[in-house]
Amino acid sequence: FFQRTLACAQITMAGRRQSLPAWLALIVLLVSQAEAFNAHASLSMKRQLPSKLRQLAVTSNRPGQIKAVMGDVSTAFSLATFLPQPFFLSIILAPRAEITKKIMGNVWPLLFFSLLHLWIVVNSAAAPGGLEPIAEFAKVFDPAGDPQGAMVGMMTNPNFVSEEWSHVLVWDLFVGRYIWLDGLRRDIPTSHSVLLTNLIGPPGFLLHCATCLCVRKPLPLTEESTARE
Repeated sequence: FFQRTLACAQITMAGRRQSLPAWLALIVLLVSQAEAFNAHASLSMKRQLPSKLRQLAVTSNRPGQIKAVMGDVSTAFSLATFLPQPFFLSIILAPRAEITKKIMGNVWPLLFFSLLHLWIVVNSAAAPGGLEPIAEFAKVFDPAGDPQGAMVGMMTNPNFVSEEWSHVLVWDLFVGRYIWLDGLRRDIPTSHSVLLTNLIGPPGFLLHCATCLCVRKPLPLTEESTARE
């Protein structure tokens, strides 16, 4: 999968005239890979079902409904995983290309992935036993208990994993886009910071702040950095 993605990225960088077809091809490739991943993810999630939900699936008179909900959330998980990557690649590999500015300068990609995350949340909550993690979530914020252990326990719920993962990816894209826009506005290199944001989140923003200091520019979101807006 990553070898094919890299090949498409190299085509994109080969020439500006081929940028649009290459990005379209990359999106199509990622969607097709997401479907293949979905088949594997569905099998893995079924094996990891919590014992209570597993018992419910056996005894419920609506096993078809449970299976349908789990399958839908699993597909959305795959989409939330793979579809943001072309947008990340655009601001990493071609941050100043016109097509990148047209696509990522618009808020619609963030709105789409936010709606996808909301869809996962709603469908996860609507599934049988979907509200059970709420009780466990309270334990995460109980300083007298075991917050980390409570979070680990919640991660055995496939729907909760899907919600949290898409949550993380949407915010990573939001921050990565902000870093990219700040770099364009103030002529600061950002590809390395956006890449790190995509990989491990907040350290990417820290790297961007360090880059600002290295090139003798004010930190982002400070009075000096916004004075010329």
